Amino acid sequence: MEFANTKWVAAAASIWIQSFSGASYTFGIYSSVLKSSQSYDQSTLDTVSVYKDIGANVGILSGLFYTAVASRTSGSGRFFAGPWLVIFVGLLQWFVGYGFIWMAASGVIERPPVAVMCLFMFFAGHCQPFFNTAIVVTAVRNFSDYGGTAVGIMKGYLGLSGAILVQMYHIFCGGDPRNYILLLAVVPSLLILTLMPFVRTYDTVIAGDKKHLNGLSAISLIIVTYLMVVILVENIIGMSMPMKICSFTFLLILLASPLLVAVRAQREEKQRFLSLDFPVTERTTLLDSPKLNSSFDDKVVMTNDMNVLDAICTTNFWLLFVAMICGMGSGLATINNIRQMGESLRYSTVQLNSLVSLWSIWNFLGRFGSGYISDTYLHSHGWPRPIFMAITLGLMAIGHIVMASGVLGSLYIGSLLVGLAYGSQWSLMPTITSEIFGVRHMATIFYTISIASPVGSYIFSVKVIGYLYDKVASEDDHSCYGNHCFRTSYMIMAAMALLGSLVALVLFLRTKKFYATLVAKRILKFRFRPGICFQFFETMERINTKWVAAAASIWIQSFSGATYTFAIYSSILKSSQSYDQSTLDFVSVFKDIGGTFGIISGFLYTTMTSKSRGCGGPWVVVFVGLVQWFVGFFFIWASVVGLIAPPPVPVMCLFVFLAGHSLPFFNTANVVTAARNFPRYGGTAVGIMQGFLGLSGAILIQLYHAVCGGEGNPATFILLLAIVPTLVMFLTMPFVRVYETVTTSDKKHLDGLSVISLIIAAYLMVIITVENVLGLSRCMQIFSFILVLLLLASPLFVAVRALREERQTLSSLDRPVLDTSALLDPPSSIIFPDGDHVVAEDSNILEAMSTVNFWLLFLAMLCGMGSGFATINNMRQIGESLRYSSVQLNSLVSLWSIWNFLGRFGAGYVSDIFLHKHSWPRPVFIAITLGVMAIGHIIVASGLQGSLYAGSVLIGMAYGSQWSLMPTITSEIFGIRHMGTIYFTISIAGPVGSYILSVKVIGYFYDKVASEDDNSCFGSQCFRTSFMIMASVAVFGSLVASILFFRTSKFYKNLVAKRNLK
Repeated sequence: MEFANTKWVAAAASIWIQSFSGASYTFGIYSSVLKSSQSYDQSTLDTVSVYKDIGANVGILSGLFYTAVASRTSGSGRFFAGPWLVIFVGLLQWFVGYGFIWMAASGVIERPPVAVMCLFMFFAGHCQPFFNTAIVVTAVRNFSDYGGTAVGIMKGYLGLSGAILVQMYHIFCGGDPRNYILLLAVVPSLLILTLMPFVRTYDTVIAGDKKHLNGLSAISLIIVTYLMVVILVENIIGMSMPMKICSFTFLLILLASPLLVAVRAQREEKQRFLSLDFPVTERTTLLDSPKLNSSFDDKVVMTNDMNVLDAICTTNFWLLFVAMICGMGSGLATINNIRQMGESLRYSTVQLNSLVSLWSIWNFLGRFGSGYISDTYLHSHGWPRPIFMAITLGLMAIGHIVMASGVLGSLYIGSLLVGLAYGSQWSLMPTITSEIFGVRHMATIFYTISIASPVGSYIFSVKVIGYLYDKVASEDDHSCYGNHCFRTSYMIMAAMALLGSLVALVLFLRTKKFYATLVAKRILKFRFRPGICFQFFETMERINTKWVAAAASIWIQSFSGATYTFAIYSSILKSSQSYDQSTLDFVSVFKDIGGTFGIISGFLYTTMTSKSRGCGGPWVVVFVGLVQWFVGFFFIWASVVGLIAPPPVPVMCLFVFLAGHSLPFFNTANVVTAARNFPRYGGTAVGIMQGFLGLSGAILIQLYHAVCGGEGNPATFILLLAIVPTLVMFLTMPFVRVYETVTTSDKKHLDGLSVISLIIAAYLMVIITVENVLGLSRCMQIFSFILVLLLLASPLFVAVRALREERQTLSSLDRPVLDTSALLDPPSSIIFPDGDHVVAEDSNILEAMSTVNFWLLFLAMLCGMGSGFATINNMRQIGESLRYSSVQLNSLVSLWSIWNFLGRFGAGYVSDIFLHKHSWPRPVFIAITLGVMAIGHIIVASGLQGSLYAGSVLIGMAYGSQWSLMPTITSEIFGIRHMGTIYFTISIAGPVGSYILSVKVIGYFYDKVASEDDNSCFGSQCFRTSFMIMASVAVFGSLVASILFFRTSKFYKNLVAKRNLK
């Protein structure tokens, strides 16, 4: 027995126990017979299954029990102590639970009430925390410096156990799920009873642990590969019973191979101990860990070895808890319903069993892979583990979307992604728990967090999947066939997985300093190469340049202009909520109010970028906007598709406001950062950023066509808006930073970005024209959108080229980096002869509002932005009144984005040229573009053939120009430090003008001539008067801008002279 008393034998015994204890993952095998034998509907079956999940995840008792009986090492001398006792208590619950479930399903006992069946299911699941606690915590204690790999192996075999048990089912049960339940009650019980005495703790660390852990990892990969081959052969070709028996026998031989690793490891350790070349050292890493500095980020990471009450009082505990609700909850809901989903898509029985088995393999790969990979990147690059949690939850969201699509093979592909991501959480979360909160009470804290899993499973399985399934299922037999049975449910779970990814990212940012310290401590212990733990952060610093920031900002801007696509979904919003035109216009105004009310974003940007803060920077502003974006569009979609009852108009206005209010946060972060990074060419930089924002409408519509086709459902487009841009912004926002330097080659590379933007705009215009005139097949639409994505990636080439040139010039000192203190530390005020002056740079909002120039700019924007907003909000209704087709209407919205882009980009670029070469004040371009806008309104009012195309070109370019010129003028007249706040205060003029012109002008005159039956109107008279009024308003705005031009002409001459002198 002494030979067997090593941690490697304990690891082998733990692997065998885990390999046969994952019966909860095979619920899909016997769920159908349970449903039919007990006459359950889908909601009742899901309720019963949730108690399995509750039992499998409520592990507080097992954690406290482990701490009480297994806190001492194997040398304690007490018989009734050690991990084996924890396993034995779990074993009793396993046998009782599955025994009574079999008797109920087979009719041995009378059909129990639902509550009693829930109790049986709870016992069957509640054994798992006892097995898991004993094995996982023991593995962390035995292999403390490679906890991720050890936990990944143990958790991996638990995930793989489903496939192993299904192989047993094929051989011994003859296809009868009742026999399988009896098999679960008997065979694993005997196996676990035999092996549990070998599971012990050994508190030593051997520097050769990694080598033998890699051996166990290789064996696990061989086993999973073999199982996958067997499952595929069985699914495609079929296997005779003798072949099944042979394959299972070979599987048992493979499962015995960890003993070879144990024997080899013990032999090497004995040799090292005898020769004293590699002594065994006492383990002090985790159990006796020093207290970490608790000052990091306002005590972001507390000291190690907290108890559960201490842990619950920390923010990190609840971040981990919420992330697990989203990830584990939706993963459990998927495995609980995967058989029903396959049946609804008419998969065969063999395919359904294969799906469950393959899920176990993906689950294993996620559990094993995330532990191994996170250990590798933690030790070699210093990557904090929570970043892998964020990545895998994003992967899970994609998997849910694939499953919701219902296309051929989607259930296989989607279950692969969801299975990998779900398994990853079970490896990452325990390891993160042990590192942040300590290993002594790890089990209790780990399973307290695991309560999130059944909570999420109940919400998703019962309140989402069960509710929506029963809503569309047949009343006769509670069955449903088709993609619609589960589509909405899985789109909701995709949204929640994405939310969990965002929460995990916050945890990553809060713990990155802690992980850097943790790795440094381990490196010091084993005398590795110093400084390696900061390699990740140094790599990030190398790529963090203002050009990478510009590329990231371009991507964010390219997907954030959903407000310009309101016309795509305005009709379905109107019909689904039974709005008349005035109500629809009233709701749309709140989108405009949110989209231009940026005072809060301005203040937040000033706060986050004015000080050197570890958690500050423009990315915080983007993140706050991202949360509002997702919440707003998700609830708009839920209202439109009937997921929630039609909300009152004020509540819908709130949803629309949140969706729109995200835009000021994105715009502030990207535009103000661009102005600070490129102060000498602020017009061009701001024009590029605002240009891509204007272009984003066309990009999002191309996404809509690629996913949904030319005549797609606008409700699906709203859901796409909630998910896809959120992912893009989430991935790119960390790169948006401020760099207070000026290099003399800025103009050259900004011109490169300008050329790229023009190429993208030209390509989109060609695609839209071809689609309108000739039409595009679905394959061509997908191909064209992929090409758009490739073009959007091209700014990275400019960033790489700029970085290379700047390094060369910096090393040669031929082109020194200039300080921008002249811009950030303003000169004295410039006084004009008439007594009024342009306020000194860096004036705050109150100082700016006390000047005449502020109100002139505000009034000009009220006329220009207000009438532009009113046009885009009503463009679809104008087209419908002139009997344009759906394709033409979508093309109008897409082309508006092109003209909007050209106005935004062109106004910034052209005004920069004329300012530097001819000293033309920028306000003169506002006057010119507002005059062009007035002409566009007159053309639209004419109602002639093609007038809507021609008029929208002029209005779109003029409207876009305001969004480029106004921020740049604001930064020049009032300074850059408080630019975000002042700029968006002036932007309030947009929704004010939009409300007046949309509701009091367009809505009033439309409803006056519309039919009383369905509030519809056809003909040029519907909008003629309204657009003639808006033309007059635009002319008035042009006159106001001319006054501002004359008042600031001397200021701009001095500004140009100062830049030339510099």
